[in-house]
Amino acid sequence: MNDGINKDVLVQAKGLVKQFKDKGAVVHAVSNVDLTIYRGETLCLVGESGCGKSTLGRLLLRLIEPTAGTVMFEGKDITAMSHEELRNVRKRMQLIFQDPYASLDPRMSVARIIGEPLRIHKVGSPKEQEQKIEKLMQDVGIPLEYKSRFPHQFSGGQRQRIGIARALALNPELVVCDEPVSALDVSIQAQILNLLYDLQHQYKLTYLFITHDLGVVRYIATRVCVMFLGKICEISNTEDIFCHPRHPYTRFLLSSTPKPDPKQRKEDKDLLQGEVPSPIDPPSGCRFRKRCPYAKPICSEKEPPLIEEQGRQFACHFPL
Repeated sequence: MNDGINKDVLVQAKGLVKQFKDKGAVVHAVSNVDLTIYRGETLCLVGESGCGKSTLGRLLLRLIEPTAGTVMFEGKDITAMSHEELRNVRKRMQLIFQDPYASLDPRMSVARIIGEPLRIHKVGSPKEQEQKIEKLMQDVGIPLEYKSRFPHQFSGGQRQRIGIARALALNPELVVCDEPVSALDVSIQAQILNLLYDLQHQYKLTYLFITHDLGVVRYIATRVCVMFLGKICEISNTEDIFCHPRHPYTRFLLSSTPKPDPKQRKEDKDLLQGEVPSPIDPPSGCRFRKRCPYAKPICSEKEPPLIEEQGRQFACHFPL
């Protein structure tokens, strides 16, 4: 759905690690991740629940502090910035939340919710702020006569539109969309995806789109990054991922997606065997090896590096 990749780097993460303490144990949420996001693209981050997608998204915005590694935003290391320096950069990176019911303050009107970033960052006069709020409401499809209404008076899709308007109030460069349509009815999902696509071109946005829905990925992604248990398995453009996956995990993910056309459904589709390993005690070597039918001894002895070949990256000793 997107129009190709501009090779101007907006965000670059190197060696990102995030570990959480849980009752004395260490949870390896994100492990030594390198990732580049190019200006104007939609990079979709996919994988099973608990693989570290949302944690990685928050690390890139420095909403949580990394255990190790760096994040460069427009060539500046935001992991080394003071909170005051980070405040200035924050205007240019925003987050759209998964749950439109929990992410809006129920005591605030629509106008106050959308205008809150403008007030916090002291952008414009009260009159200019009001004009900006009205413009954003029109851009996301919320009627102006609803300005004084409260979140409980809106449907889920309308609430998500309000959340999107709030995220765009400061004219950000990067928007992290954390499963923004997964809590919505299927009939509404396409409307919100189309809106995000239109706004991307109107506001010249770059998206990191976090999802587990491969149907959404095929529709909206420029490139796809596949994660498993805190590690990157594969990064490539959308067409290559869907037509010629190189990592076994990517192939299994694609195979597990239900096909809408009954003629395309196969009785003998490949399904993953075994349990997902624990992020508290991840396997040695390749983290996918315990579920991989192609695993050999080297897979337990040596972690496969993320190598680049013909413009795509994958981490596997025996790529497909």
